[in-house]
Amino acid sequence: WRNERCSPELLPYPSLLMSRMLRRVQEQMDHIENVSMGFLEEYESLEPAPTPNNKLQLLCMEAELERVKFVIRSYLRCRLNKVDKYMLYLRQLNDNEDDPGITPLNELLSSHELHYHEKHSAILLKLLNNSILKHMPPELQAINDTEGSVSMVDEPNWNKFVFIYVKGIPNDPLLEEGESGKPCYTVSISDLNEDVELSIGGIYVMPYSVIRDLLMQEKIELI
Repeated sequence: WRNERCSPELLPYPSLLMSRMLRRVQEQMDHIENVSMGFLEEYESLEPAPTPNNKLQLLCMEAELERVKFVIRSYLRCRLNKVDKYMLYLRQLNDNEDDPGITPLNELLSSHELHYHEKHSAILLKLLNNSILKHMPPELQAINDTEGSVSMVDEPNWNKFVFIYVKGIPNDPLLEEGESGKPCYTVSISDLNEDVELSIGGIYVMPYSVIRDLLMQEKIELI
């Protein structure tokens, strides 16, 4: 959740994690409903129907469930906002999916997000074409022109500075012993022509492009 909110780009959708979380949220909702209605007492004799003494337990369960649902909703809203913002950029990724360095859209987006992206982009492009583009000269009708001083494709800000926490991976062969004697990762900042050591357990401010690979490998967290 923090990684997605703090990252300038759309991160790959964690399909297994989200399916497990949504399933458990639904199971917990069903459990709370059964307990509150007294169904468990009637059919399984596991818990009594709600009384003034055990209503507090139900309230705590419901409060914790709402916290989880809030995080999931916030996470999905953040992703949908990026899908809207980077519509043309995502279409370019789809056109260049044969490039091994590009994550395919079916891995970057969930099935519902992919369906939303396709429908939203088709409606928006149709609107632009019918209201504006068809009245312009053919050479000015492209909406994905990246030439010239200003690109028409809104891409993530790869040089955005982000806060990171270095958590590392046990027995990672890429870990080195830094000058402080602690295990660390070494990254290069090309603009400064300088190598920087990221010690395990440390907090740093770095350009996103410098630490992107470590984030994808789950060796750091954005904070």
